[in-house]
Order: sequence, then C-alpha cells, then structure tokens
Amino acid sequence: MGCGSSTPSKDYGTTSAASHKAARTKGAGDQRSEFDIGPGYKAVSHLGQGGTGDTWLFKETATGAEVAVKFIKRPLPKVLQTNILREFTIQADLGFGHEHVIKAYEALLTPTHLCLVMECAAGGSLTSYVADKWQKAQALGLFLSEDEARYFFKQFLSAVKYCHSHFVAHRDLKLDNTLLDSGDPPIIKICDFGFAKTWSEEANMFTQIGTPVYMSPELINSKNGKIGYDGRSVDVWASGILLLVMLLGSFPFDHTEHPDPNTSEAHLEVWLQQVSKRWSEVPHMAEAIKKLSPECKDLLNRIFVIDAKKRITIEDIERHPWYRKPLPAKYQQVLDRLESSQREIAAYHETHKKREEALLLRNKALEDMVADATTRAAPGASPADIKRIDLREAAVLEGGAHHLAAKAAGIVPPENPAPVRVAAPAGA
Repeated sequence: MGCGSSTPSKDYGTTSAASHKAARTKGAGDQRSEFDIGPGYKAVSHLGQGGTGDTWLFKETATGAEVAVKFIKRPLPKVLQTNILREFTIQADLGFGHEHVIKAYEALLTPTHLCLVMECAAGGSLTSYVADKWQKAQALGLFLSEDEARYFFKQFLSAVKYCHSHFVAHRDLKLDNTLLDSGDPPIIKICDFGFAKTWSEEANMFTQIGTPVYMSPELINSKNGKIGYDGRSVDVWASGILLLVMLLGSFPFDHTEHPDPNTSEAHLEVWLQQVSKRWSEVPHMAEAIKKLSPECKDLLNRIFVIDAKKRITIEDIERHPWYRKPLPAKYQQVLDRLESSQREIAAYHETHKKREEALLLRNKALEDMVADATTRAAPGASPADIKRIDLREAAVLEGGAHHLAAKAAGIVPPENPAPVRVAAPAGA
C-alpha cells in the first residue's frame, strides 16, 4: 500500500497492467470518523487499502499542505510487529536523503490506530500510470515508449542504489510501491519498506518475502536452501520486471493458475516458469518482445539471469548502452535538475550529520510505540489522546529537534559526531 493520491486496488501481484486498471477499488465511502490524527488536520479522501491497513489523504488546515497517512488498526498482530517497526524506522532514515524516496514525517499512536504520516505523491502509483496507457498501447505497441520508460527507470534505479548504499534491500519493489508526483513529466518516489531488510557485513538473507511476479528464482526458492540470497541482486531482478511491465504491460512469469499470491502454489508456478524457460521464450512474451529495441532486450537478458552471481549489477546497468541512450530534452532537463538537487542533498548531509544518541532515542521510542500498538487502548481513552514521534530529519540532526529554531536564532549548533548507519530491527 503506497501513499499516492490514486485509489489503487488490493495488490494481487498478477496479470497485466490493464487488468490492474479494471481491478482498482472505488473509494471507501465516508469513513472519516474512523480516522483521526488530531486537531489541525482534516481527512480529505481514501487513497487505498493494503494488507496492513488503509491510507488516507489529509490536509493541514493552517497551511493547506497535504500528507498521506497510513492507518494500521489496533491491536496490531504481533507477527507484524517487526515488519512495521522496520518500515517506520527505515523510511524515517532514508526518506530525507534522496529525491526518489517518500519522506516519513511522524509516527502516531491513537486509541484506535498506529499511523505513519508521510509525504503525499499526488500523481498516484506507477501501476495506474501504466494501466492508463492501455488504449494507446493497442495502437502503438508499447505501453510506455522506451524513452519514457528509461526516464522513469533511471530515477527508480537511483533510489534503489541509494538504499543499497545505506545497507538496505527493499525486497518488494514493484509498480504499486512506486509513486508519482504531479509534475509533467512526473517524478517517481518509492515507498513501503515493510519487507525491507538491513545488513551489516553481507547482504545475505533467507526469508521468502515479496510479491511472486517480481521475485527472483533464488528468492522464491529460499525456503528450500541454506545458502540464502543477496538482497541487492533480488532488487535488480525486480527492477527488470518493473521495466518490462512499463514497456509491455504484462509480467514474463505469472501465476494465473493460482491467483492468490500468498500461496505456495503461486510461488511454485512462477518458479517453474523461471527455471524452465528464458523470459523471452514464454509464449505471451515471444511476440511482444519484437516491439523492443535490441539494446533493451540485451539489458533484460542480463537482468533475468537465473544464477544471481552472474546477474548484472546496478553499476553495470548504468554503463549499459540502452541505459546511456540520450533522452529527449523534456526528460533530460528534469533528470539534470534532479541530479543537481541530489548533489545538494548529499553535500548537506556531509556537513550536517545525524547524532547517534538522537537516533537511538528515536528508534527506542518507535519500538515502544509499535509494541503499545499490539494492545488495545485503555478503556475511556479519548480520541485526543495521541502519542507522536517526530520522524523529520531535523529531529536527529545536529542540535536535535531544536536545530531549525537554533539556526533561525543564529545559534551555531555543536560539532557533529560520525554519521550513523540506518538502525533497524534485524529479523527476517
């Protein structure tokens, strides 16, 4: 479940982008009374529903600023506690460091819900964007042109590379978790880090997790081995699936015989296709790939490699001829601006380090809040009884939560300690 302003359907992770368009849910009706984050915010509309809860669009009454709020019903099942805590922590740590990662602003605990207040991507999900091209695709062949797909893919890969540089594998990269702003052309932002995992020395992981149609063979087969898989290579495979769906509107390996993605039968159906046929030999792909350029097909061939150790890396993708093809000015100008902005963000973080003590305190507060969410609120709790944790970057930079006020007052903050890696629960 993302934080865009479209109304996506439940994600069944299967079939074509066109079928996603047909399956989108309508609004949830007038449920605003169930969802409240306190004075100063007004519920505007229901954005979507996922496996763990609902996302609503809220407007700050004083400024008119819009935020997306993910509501997770209390009591939170304890089996979800680790994933939810990891999602909140990682998104808080990464969001302010990259143009293409959704920012997390606050964590809230109300008498009825655990909430994550996030940046709102007004353009909705990439799923909806691609699905809306279906009619045009019937005439022109491709859902998105290779130029437009490459424009999005460069942004997407930049975000994934950033996550990996901070020792985070997303493990659930897909169109539904890729959101768009309202620009023309739009800018992408990835979200939903509920399946993400951090590592310290090796990116070797063991848990079978994710959406089958985006999962690599070694990820699907992880239950049957003791070797594990490299989270970075899993993300590269999913990136290739995302690129192919942007172009052709369908998945190369699917589980049409077992529609429920949460079943072992669905995983097995996808895995058997992966190990028995090259992506380009799958019947419904064989004709469609004729629409792709030779350079694009070559890149996809290097991504969809069964042996993860031989699969192309992000660095090699960036050197690939298809990736380096010139883009039309309307796309390149946006990418140039984003690259300049990203350099400024990186420079800012070089001189404004996160304080380890502040991070530890915030993460402990998050841990306690998520643990509290596994219980029901005390009888007689008022809707006004809302606990809040500031997840904005200013709360852990330099002088802590008073950093911005100190700068405005002309107070020089103390020197910074060394930067700290993303701190998130181990697990999974």
